[in-house]
Amino acid sequence: MRSKRRSKITSGEQQPDEPPIFLLDRTFGRTELAGLLRPAGFQIVTLYDEFGDAEFKIADPVLITDCGFKGRVLLTGDQDLVFTWAKEIAEAKIAVFVTTNNNEGPKEWGPRIISARRDILRELHRRQRPFTARISAEGRVAQVRLYDGVRWKTITVAKKNPPHASKYRGKINLESSQL
Repeated sequence: MRSKRRSKITSGEQQPDEPPIFLLDRTFGRTELAGLLRPAGFQIVTLYDEFGDAEFKIADPVLITDCGFKGRVLLTGDQDLVFTWAKEIAEAKIAVFVTTNNNEGPKEWGPRIISARRDILRELHRRQRPFTARISAEGRVAQVRLYDGVRWKTITVAKKNPPHASKYRGKINLESSQL
C-alpha cells in the first residue's frame, strides 16, 4: 500500500538549523586533526572517511563539487586551493575555511581552529555561500572572500574586543547610574 505522504527528495544539502558538517581535506591527514576537533563540537568527515584508500586520487574540483552537493563546509590547509579553484568554489556554492599555513601540523592547528569555532559559525550564519575565509594563527577568522556573481571581494574581519575592554563601558555605566 502506498503512503499518501509525498516523498521528500533532497540533494543531500544541509538544512540551515543543522550544525555544519566539515570535510577535512588531505592536507590535515587522516585522523589526528579530526580527533582533536570532534570532542570540541565539530562534526567532521575526513577525506579518508568519505573515499577510503582512493582519497589521494580525488582531485580538488571533485572534492569541491562533492561538498556543494552534500552541503558540507570544506576545511583545508591548502592556501592555493581557494585561488586555483575559485570558479569551482563559486559554482558549487560552498564555504571554504583555510588555515594560514599548515606546516605546523594538527597539534598546533587543532587548538587554533577550536578557538576560531565561534567565528567560523558566525561567518557560516551571516554569509551567503559561496565564500572563503582564512583562519589566522591567533585562532580567529581574519579574512573573508565573498563572491558577488562576477568577482571575489576580500573583507578583513575586525578583531572583536571582549566586553570588559570597551573604552565606552565605564561611561555608559556612569551615565546610567546618574539617572
